[in-house]
Amino acid sequence: MFPLLYLLLIILSAMYIFRKGAYIISSISVAFFLGLLIFEANSVSSPMRFVIYRFYIFALLSLLTTILSGALSKRYQMRTEEVRRLRLTTEEIIKNLPSGITNIVDEQIRNEVHLHIAKFLKSTEMPGPIELKIGKRYFILSCARIYDSKAALGMLQDLTDFRKLQEASRISRQTKLLAELGGSLAHEIRNPLSAIRGSLEVIHEKVGQEDVLPFINMAVKESHRLNAIVTDFLKFAQFTPAKMNRLRVSEVINEALIDTMQKGTEKNIEIRRNDNDFYVLADLNKLKSVFINILNNAYEVSSKGQRVEIESYKNKQEGVVSIRDHGNGIPKKDLKKIFAPFFTTKKGGTGLGLAIARNISEAHNGRIGVRSKIGKGTTFKVVLPLA
Repeated sequence: MFPLLYLLLIILSAMYIFRKGAYIISSISVAFFLGLLIFEANSVSSPMRFVIYRFYIFALLSLLTTILSGALSKRYQMRTEEVRRLRLTTEEIIKNLPSGITNIVDEQIRNEVHLHIAKFLKSTEMPGPIELKIGKRYFILSCARIYDSKAALGMLQDLTDFRKLQEASRISRQTKLLAELGGSLAHEIRNPLSAIRGSLEVIHEKVGQEDVLPFINMAVKESHRLNAIVTDFLKFAQFTPAKMNRLRVSEVINEALIDTMQKGTEKNIEIRRNDNDFYVLADLNKLKSVFINILNNAYEVSSKGQRVEIESYKNKQEGVVSIRDHGNGIPKKDLKKIFAPFFTTKKGGTGLGLAIARNISEAHNGRIGVRSKIGKGTTFKVVLPLA
């Protein structure tokens, strides 16, 4: 029975060193076995014919074992290589998926997915991807049958951020449409309003009765107020830059100060400037409107003799214009709402000034921020990309 151990050795060599190793071990085994047979024949005086028969049978068994085990080991080697390539390919696919694949940690999501996969397995149809809304998150679930429809594979893709972008885009389109509609409507209102205001001013000059004049004065005052609202609304609706030029910021601030200087001289407000000048690509009238709206607020909240500080400087690839007043400051509850359209704390204000400033800043790929302390004043910062 001991010669069978040679066959076992050949099989093991085929498993670990494959076909070539099996043939080498088989040749060595046959040669070694032949040597043992010759030694045995000399020791016990066995007939040579018996030695040759045993050697022939063993060599034949070794050859067959080598061929079979070599073929099996080759097939095993090929399958192992295929599995390795498939694993690498699968890992590469998973790694490069846009959404990524991960285990579902949230129990509510996992239960919902398991429920839909179970329904998918029971269904005879092959439905396409389905959309799930779980809590405040959105997902796309795709299912596929595997193992002869005994199991199913589900892939869940998180669409929450994509949905938020879609919603933001939809709101932006609606806002733009409303702005265009509001702009057209404001133009239509402004024309007859101008005629009404002009007529009231003419009547005010001609009529001298004291009992009528207060009503005429009130009508003129309200027509002026309505005209200011319509003008602000038009600026709010038409915030997109019309003509972009390379502008020096200090010159834009100069023009904005000239337009608002009258209010400053009435209160004897001091302007203090610290200009580290820079250039921006902007629409002059639109950008000037940003600074005018902020300066108007600064003048209105400043008391007699106070100062307004204007500073401009570069910050990496951006330019910053800071406008600070020393008024009473803005309450914390109002800070989040001051850029909202039609929000105002001033009597007779339209609530569109800062909303216009924000829209124009964003249309120039910039932003506007505010910082305020009660009793210390307020600082507005307009940040714009450098030209």
